[in-house]
Amino acid sequence: MFLKLKVMSSSQIEDIKNSISRYLSMREHSKSELFIKLSKKNFDKENILSCINEFSEKDLQSDLRYAESFIRSKFNAHKGPNFITASLKANGVDAKIIDDVLRNYSSEDWDGIAKNALEKKSINKSLEPSVCKTKQKLFLSNRGFSYKTIEKAIRDYWKC
Repeated sequence: MFLKLKVMSSSQIEDIKNSISRYLSMREHSKSELFIKLSKKNFDKENILSCINEFSEKDLQSDLRYAESFIRSKFNAHKGPNFITASLKANGVDAKIIDDVLRNYSSEDWDGIAKNALEKKSINKSLEPSVCKTKQKLFLSNRGFSYKTIEKAIRDYWKC
């Protein structure tokens, strides 16, 4: 009976490792994301943690690489730093990692991407300008931009 349990555990570890490899071959994942996905498959939580840590120690999984990839993707999708930070924290990424990676982007980068987001957003120009600006502020706020960035983007947009 003991031998059978040990064989099942070894098989489960291989299944966990195969699942992690498959997930990481598609895109970077945070440790937390991997843990949640593997927990849904009813694997033993200790085995999951052990395997995730092994992948991390071998640098096959990296929360830093995940954060870099995630931020680049969301930046290109015209999302702001507040949205990005909240999303990464929700995915279990350490605040220090998030801050370190966000430092690669300047305030000018965020100002430009906010303005680009406004330019892509269709706005009914027949509306009162103050109504348009209010809608634009809400739009950029929901995308995770700071007040200062929003104000600058709207000023720049209306100069055009």
